[in-house]
Amino acid sequence: MQSRVLKFLAILGLTLFFGAGSLHAQVGRFRLQQADSLYGKKKYTQSLDHYASILSQHEYSPAMLLKMAYIEEGLNRIGPALYYLNLYYLASNDKQVLDKMEELATKYNLKGYDHTDADRFLTFYHDYYLPLSIGLAALALLLLSITFALRRRGRSPIAVGIVSMLVLLVLVVHINLGEKPSTGIVGNANTYLMDGPSPGAAVISVIDEGHRVEIVGHRDVWVQVMWNGTTAYIKGNNLLSVSL
Repeated sequence: MQSRVLKFLAILGLTLFFGAGSLHAQVGRFRLQQADSLYGKKKYTQSLDHYASILSQHEYSPAMLLKMAYIEEGLNRIGPALYYLNLYYLASNDKQVLDKMEELATKYNLKGYDHTDADRFLTFYHDYYLPLSIGLAALALLLLSITFALRRRGRSPIAVGIVSMLVLLVLVVHINLGEKPSTGIVGNANTYLMDGPSPGAAVISVIDEGHRVEIVGHRDVWVQVMWNGTTAYIKGNNLLSVSL
C-alpha cells in the first residue's frame, strides 16, 4: 500500500512539473502572439510594453528583440535601441546587425562600436569559444590516454606527454582568458562618468545614451567600466547590461 502511494506521488509530481513547464511555454507563446498582433496593428508603444514584460521573464525570440530595437529607434531612444540590437546579436549571431549598430554609432557619434581587424578576430574567436573548448578538452583527454597507454606498455611517453601538457596549458589559458567580456549600453542621457564609486568622486565626463562600454566590475550601486582606456564608474541604473 505504501509503495503504491509513493508511486502515485512520484507520478503526480512529475505530471505537475512537466505540466507546469508546458503551461508556462503556452502562456509565453500566447503573450508573444498578443504583442505581435499589436505590433502588426502599428500599436508600437503597447506592443513594446508587452515585449518588455515578456523579456523580464527571460523569454524572448530574435524577431521580438529586433522589433523592440525598431520601436525604440522610432521613438528616438537610441540607448535602448542599441541595447536591443546587441541582445538580438547575442540571440541570433546575425552579423548584418553589426552594420546597423555601426551606422547608429556613426550617426550619433557613439563610442564602443569600432570594428578593427583585431575586433573582428576576437568576435570570430568568441563565436567559436565553446566548440574550441570542447575540441581542446577532447584532444587533451586523448593525448593523456595515449600517455598512460604507452606507460602501461613500458614505452617512454615523453613526446606525447609534452604535447599533452602544452595542450592542457592552452586549454587553461583559453578558459581563463577567452570568455567574451561583459558589455553594457549607456541607457540614459547626461550620464555621469566618475573616477570613483562615490557621488563625491570627480566627474570624468558627462556622456549621452547609446555608448557601449566594457564592464570590469561592480561596487555596490556602481558599475566599473572602461572608458577611453581608463577605469570609470557609472551608476548601475544608467547602464543596460548586455546579457540574456
